[in-house]
Amino acid sequence: MALIRKLIREFLWLLSEIEAHFSDPNDVLYFRRLYFRWQKVKHHKILWVGRGLRLLHPENLVLGKRCAFGDFVQISNHASIVIGDDFIGSTGLHINSGTHDSITLEPKLLPIQIGHRVWCGINVTILAGVTIGDDVILGAGSVVCHDIPSNSIAVGVPAKVIKPLVRDLSKPLWTWTL
Repeated sequence: MALIRKLIREFLWLLSEIEAHFSDPNDVLYFRRLYFRWQKVKHHKILWVGRGLRLLHPENLVLGKRCAFGDFVQISNHASIVIGDDFIGSTGLHINSGTHDSITLEPKLLPIQIGHRVWCGINVTILAGVTIGDDVILGAGSVVCHDIPSNSIAVGVPAKVIKPLVRDLSKPLWTWTL
């Protein structure tokens, strides 16, 4: 039975990768959502994931409403990863909730919490145990190894807040036109 489940999972992953290859961000990805359901990823209807997705333990992943991920995203979710609504993760995003104790090298599994309206630039890395607040922009190439407060723009290695993010709440956020 385990072999059949594995074959079905791999077949759904292959179909979802083909679908992502020929789709645009406004397209509804039927096979990607089916693959996520099969893998027990908690998600909403509006979801877009590019090519080359890698999930380690999908059952530990919870996605909010209107999440989008670019190509070649890797989510190593040893512990839970919760991502809020209106999330955008660009190409090369890597989220890893596993680490090691620096003295003993003992593995540690630390959850990651990402708030609402977070945008991650190209090649952002988010490490274990981090909490990212609401309304945050993470600049391209940033490595997030400490908590980032709400309403901020953070960049660098390690990521540091460089200025506050002030959004005009009277203007709606961009969204899909389904």
